[in-house]
Amino acid sequence: MIVAGEKFNSSIPKTFEILQKNDTAQLVALAKKQELAGAHYLDLNAAMFGEEELSKLEALIGLVQESTSCGIMIDSPSPDVVKEAIKRVKDRPVIINSVTLTERLYELVPVAREYGAGIVALPIGEDGMPEDAEKRVENAKELIRILSENGIGHQGIFIDILAETLAVNQKSAFYAIEAVARLKALYPEVHTICGLSNISFGLPKRTNINAAFLTAAVFAGLDSAIMDITNDAMKAALFAALAVAGKDEYCMEYMNAVSDIG
Repeated sequence: MIVAGEKFNSSIPKTFEILQKNDTAQLVALAKKQELAGAHYLDLNAAMFGEEELSKLEALIGLVQESTSCGIMIDSPSPDVVKEAIKRVKDRPVIINSVTLTERLYELVPVAREYGAGIVALPIGEDGMPEDAEKRVENAKELIRILSENGIGHQGIFIDILAETLAVNQKSAFYAIEAVARLKALYPEVHTICGLSNISFGLPKRTNINAAFLTAAVFAGLDSAIMDITNDAMKAALFAALAVAGKDEYCMEYMNAVSDIG
């Protein structure tokens, strides 16, 4: 399971505040906390800073490289920002987040190919957000075809299953999980990913929803997630799910995770 720590997102009020203050000590502590909890990548998003986005993102990339051994996920709606920011990544695995069928795809595929980066692809087309699993899979097939034809191998493709909040659509989790299962059956080497906490937006006791969704999604074949791995309940849910899904030999990773949590 590939875990991208979600805490360096400028849409999180506390993160925005420490980024705005350039509080290096807190930023380093947050980076190390996510790595220690088990993050393989750190998702870096400074989009809330507008014209300062690139400078903030470059500073974050430098900080993460100096203080951790984590890979870097460059998360920006701006292709120009991605093109510049990725130049700052040295000797680390990198993932670009993200493209759709209609936005940024042909601008960022050459960048991913040049730097050997993975790429998060959202199965959103001209009709907007797909309503069900069938449309997600249909759009994902087209994305995989285009990416493959343009030199991105299946192992570098991360299809976002579009975890939308249950507060708006009671079947959103069902459709996302169904999409995972169908995509994994069709393309075993293509990764499936989601912004995990989106599923519970606007609901109380969000960890309960997040943990339940994660468990079902992992069993269906989800193999990567942008999530808060520093949350002990979520970390426990992840490793319990991997054990139940038969992806943890002798439950060793689960036992290690529980031991770390205490």
